[in-house]
Amino acid sequence: MAQYVNKRIFVSDLTPGLEIGKAVVTEEGTVVLTEGSILTPSLIERLRQWGILTVYIRKEQDTVSAPESGAPNIQRLFADQYEGIVAGVRKSFETMRYFKEVPLEQLKELAEASVEVLSDAIGALNHLQLVKRQDDYTYRHSLNVAVITGVLGRWLGYYGMEMKNLILAGLLHDVGKTQIPLEVLNKPGKLSPDEMELMKKHTTRGYNMLRELPGITQGVLYGVLQHHERMDASGYPIGVPGEKIHPYAKIIAVADIYDAMTSNRAYQKSVSPFDVVQMLTQEMFNKLDPEICAVFLNNVRDYFVGNIVELSDGRNAEVLYIAQFVGARPIVRTADGEFIDLEKRKDLTIVNVLKT
Repeated sequence: MAQYVNKRIFVSDLTPGLEIGKAVVTEEGTVVLTEGSILTPSLIERLRQWGILTVYIRKEQDTVSAPESGAPNIQRLFADQYEGIVAGVRKSFETMRYFKEVPLEQLKELAEASVEVLSDAIGALNHLQLVKRQDDYTYRHSLNVAVITGVLGRWLGYYGMEMKNLILAGLLHDVGKTQIPLEVLNKPGKLSPDEMELMKKHTTRGYNMLRELPGITQGVLYGVLQHHERMDASGYPIGVPGEKIHPYAKIIAVADIYDAMTSNRAYQKSVSPFDVVQMLTQEMFNKLDPEICAVFLNNVRDYFVGNIVELSDGRNAEVLYIAQFVGARPIVRTADGEFIDLEKRKDLTIVNVLKT
């Protein structure tokens, strides 16, 4: 007798003839498709019109065994390509640090030929979570922000040359740190007030390194200069209000915060992506662009469903569902079969993602 499993698939990857494994329900509770429905071109289009991003597809166990066993290979391919790009970023950044030259063409080629491919990969944010390491933080962070910027840019409707420039801005956003002394940049403890002021100069130093180069666009320059500016004018280097911050910088700001907080650093332990979502929800109405944050938060939840996580009480659980409102906490099922709505159980939090 055939064994069946349900696989979560992005609507953009659906093809006619697939069978729906779980009823598809909108945030208002409307059933769009029932379990067992066979997809047709018109039904797939209906899912797109309803704004559904992922669905569960029912397949025979044998038909999914190859992809399941191949899943680590997909992650390995992503990781291998990622490490190759990190090496390229390291080489370019060291050229800037030690020779005071900006290899712009090499960086453009990295952004267009390699980073954009990573940002287009299905499950890119989950893959990034699995390849994170503490070493070479500056290079990895620059690449991570470029990938996340590309993912967010796609959700916002960027494409073509605008997308390429946006990703390049993400890759270059911390380029000014190549002009910060290594003893400050890599200091394992908390920075002194003077060291913090020096670190903040990376935005203007990066801008000055790039502004005279031929072929650099204004969007890339302002993405580098303004990614620490905030909507309430509390950011740096100038403290301009939201209407004077370039859209690239607003997008990079979200990507920068998400990656920095979910990464281990010498002086700061990472927090779970779920905690970052809560923080972004709080920041989106005063410091970050609310529309960009809303798009990010409404899309990123689909990456979390199916993740195996560790709860603050030590139990492991699977993320089953996240409501379609900004900042919602998920429903999880523990290893012993208990269903917990974390929106109601405020005493419990997700402290770690164990498996994506």
